[in-house]
Amino acid sequence: MILGLGPWELIILGVLVTAMFGLGRLPSIARDLGRIHGFVQRVKRAIPWVGKLPWLSRFFH
Repeated sequence: MILGLGPWELIILGVLVTAMFGLGRLPSIARDLGRIHGFVQRVKRAIPWVGKLPWLSRFFH
């Protein structure tokens, strides 16, 4: 589960994003999501106590 979403919810979300932005925009969306993921991982390593804040803990498992 990613952010509390199951496999079917992720599939539906992917179809909606594709319908909204088209297939040509998907590589740049995936690249941006990868950059965000890398940033979150760097923050998690640099500041480990951030994962213990109640309103941020769901993003920093």
